Amino acid sequence: MYVITKRQPYGYGRPKIRYSREAWMKVKDPLPMRKGREAQGYSQRDLAALCRCTQAAISALETGTMKSCSEDLARTICHWIKRDLEEVFVDPSPSPVPEVTNAPRSTHRRTRPIPARPRVNTAA
Repeated sequence: MYVITKRQPYGYGRPKIRYSREAWMKVKDPLPMRKGREAQGYSQRDLAALCRCTQAAISALETGTMKSCSEDLARTICHWIKRDLEEVFVDPSPSPVPEVTNAPRSTHRRTRPIPARPRVNTAA
């Protein structure tokens, strides 16, 4: 069992700002996370200290209040509760590369081709 010997703030060492391009993982089912934590003998506070997050975040993930978390936090949680990442979390993004579209043509689609204008002969 993990025992906290030195008290530090719970957010110590984790970045405060999340980037918009960071991958977010959705919680598939909160029950395996709770069962894994209890099987390892950790309290929510102990797991939060190991993952360097708050106890409220662990509680919100286990109750389903918080639907998603960052990929690094998901991997850290799964490491400490000894569960597979796919067992607890699901990656909502289908592909890592975003789809790129041509902006002028992305909203307007032509259904038929534009007819050519008839030529007018002015040199008669």
